[in-house]
Amino acid sequence: MTEVSEIMTTPVYAVSPGDNVARARNLMLKHGISRLVVAEGDKLKGIVTKKDLGARLNQAEPQWRRRPIDQIPVEFVATCDVITVKPDTQIKDVAASMLCNNISDLVVYDDAILGIVTKHDMVKYFTLVGSPLRVGDMMSEKVITVSRHHTINHVIDIMEENCTDRVIVTDGGSESAYVGIITLDDLGFTTLDFRDVKPIKEAHRMTPGGPKMLRGVRDVMMVAEDVMHSPLISVKKDAKALEAANTMLENNYDMLPVINGELHGEFNVESILKWLSEAME
Repeated sequence: MTEVSEIMTTPVYAVSPGDNVARARNLMLKHGISRLVVAEGDKLKGIVTKKDLGARLNQAEPQWRRRPIDQIPVEFVATCDVITVKPDTQIKDVAASMLCNNISDLVVYDDAILGIVTKHDMVKYFTLVGSPLRVGDMMSEKVITVSRHHTINHVIDIMEENCTDRVIVTDGGSESAYVGIITLDDLGFTTLDFRDVKPIKEAHRMTPGGPKMLRGVRDVMMVAEDVMHSPLISVKKDAKALEAANTMLENNYDMLPVINGELHGEFNVESILKWLSEAME
């Protein structure tokens, strides 16, 4: 049986509890990662993710009361109770732990930080071990949608109400076109940059058919279509699960909507973890 040490990610990028959030964010952007271990030497203190940054820094208070991110210590936003695994832990047990605790990563720890195993690592492993199943055999029928015109704050509210970190964006109407996807990771970094608003230039013509003249610039609320990933990549129910998993890896997605004319559900990381926790017996 495969042990987690064989698939874990190394090196592990880390920050100290006293480092500021701006440094953590810059490290994530520089290395293309979504989580950092919080450590003092070899001692594990916590973990901080893009979702932590988005959820903790985008609060309801007015902007003038928000502290700049270079003045907020990482320890204020990090998750302190980190679930760890030993390097000899079996993959099926890792998958079960992720599902049971609703987490996307586990730190591999044995008197020192040895590595980290993420959902991405687990999906990659799934593509290597193989499965005869089709997408329709593994998909979840629950999928949450928002309109492309919903504000960012409304999108966040919908995610919280439905305990999800991703939504499909529709074009509106009863027979909606599916036009994009938004994840909480996207919102975390987008709202840090733009504080939920975007500048719009207003112009008018002095005479009919004449040149446009700048009237001014105003801030308007950002909406779903401003941050969504588009065009939407989807999969059909009869597609091979392995092919769908490879598509997820290529695009760094946690899920793919299952569309056969209409939206039937989603093929997601949780489906793969469930299979790994049960089929690897």
